[in-house]
Amino acid sequence: MIYELLFSATGRTEKVLDIISGRWEGEKIRLDLSSPEFDGSRYNITAEDFCIFATSVFEGRIPAPALQNLKKLTTGGAKMLLVAVFGNRAVDDCLLEMKNEAERLGFVPVAAIEASVQHSIITKVEASRPDQGDIAELKAFADKVKQLMDEKIDGQLNVPGNYPYVEMGGVPLKPKGNKNCVNCGLCAAKCPVKAIDKTNPRLTDKNKCITCMRCAEICPVDARNFPGFMVGAVHLAMKSKFAGRKPNKLYIPE
Repeated sequence: MIYELLFSATGRTEKVLDIISGRWEGEKIRLDLSSPEFDGSRYNITAEDFCIFATSVFEGRIPAPALQNLKKLTTGGAKMLLVAVFGNRAVDDCLLEMKNEAERLGFVPVAAIEASVQHSIITKVEASRPDQGDIAELKAFADKVKQLMDEKIDGQLNVPGNYPYVEMGGVPLKPKGNKNCVNCGLCAAKCPVKAIDKTNPRLTDKNKCITCMRCAEICPVDARNFPGFMVGAVHLAMKSKFAGRKPNKLYIPE
């Protein structure tokens, strides 16, 4: 069995997972690590299974709800491919945290991929990614991992990162509903951290919100976002960090 462990707030990480996972044949089960109702006890992952753990990178780390739900899973030694998806800035300590947490839970990380995509807040950053070049490269990475697993090559998997991990300060921008809101409740139902009031979806609990941007992405009437000048100001302040096309990278045992 192939288990796809996914945290994808806006669909960008899901696109990357689809590309990579598509190189494997066989029965697959996709587990949504963004669901507040996630129940890890429903799954019996064994050493005979293979897992692909794909998550967006938040401030150089694993998003809190993804980590909380990952910890609800246990395994008897299933091999795991780590996939960290970032918005053309940096992965920072996310891959190292993914590897450490996976090993702590009994998984066996065999390879890791970092993939650059369109930024979820400043959407003009790499707006076309993953593009055709990315797709070809990610497919080649997946094929390489498959080959290594078939050959049963041993070695130490090293990934970038430092410990203690970079501290997460929280993104100060928090999306809230505007006059376009029709109170459909979709954003409240899909929020990974239940930060949106179900009775009044225009309200956002700033203490809970992790600025994952799912609410803005899925809103059918474009009622949740930030004023353009605020996004522009953030982009200007971080422009140097987003400069250039950041590469996708594959890490395999050495």
